[in-house]
Amino acid sequence: MGSILASLGINGTFVLEIVNFIILFIVLRLFAWPPLVKAMEQRRRGIEEQLFAAQNEREEAVRIREVQNRELGEARVQAREIVERAQRVASEEARQVVEEARAQAERLQKQVREEIARERDAAVATLRGEMGNLVVEVAGKLLRARVDSAEDRRLADEFIAAARSVEAGGAR
Repeated sequence: MGSILASLGINGTFVLEIVNFIILFIVLRLFAWPPLVKAMEQRRRGIEEQLFAAQNEREEAVRIREVQNRELGEARVQAREIVERAQRVASEEARQVVEEARAQAERLQKQVREEIARERDAAVATLRGEMGNLVVEVAGKLLRARVDSAEDRRLADEFIAAARSVEAGGAR
């Protein structure tokens, strides 16, 4: 057999190398290959689980973003409603303050008019009293001093002038 191998140009070490390779292949196939395949399978499953978890987290992030956007929209609507309500309340309060001020101004005007009317009535009453006194005084002077019609005329003019001065003083 050695001559056949030698004629083919194969020496004895080559045969031993092939036998060693086959033995090594069988040993690796029996003892090293299963743990290696198992480790690669575990790594593949781990990567798939991580990809699945990342996909779930991405979907959860999208869902959370949608919820946040919806809540933000609701918060904006609520804020707008609160502002509008506050504006309506402020407007109503301003209207009430204006109405109360207007009513108070009307009450004050009425009181002032009544006070002016009372003072005018009092001034007229005082004026009438003084006019009466002047008339009595002039009449008394006329009766006492019945000298002539020129004197009567002069006393009447004095009375008219006195009445005008009292009237002018009361009209102020």
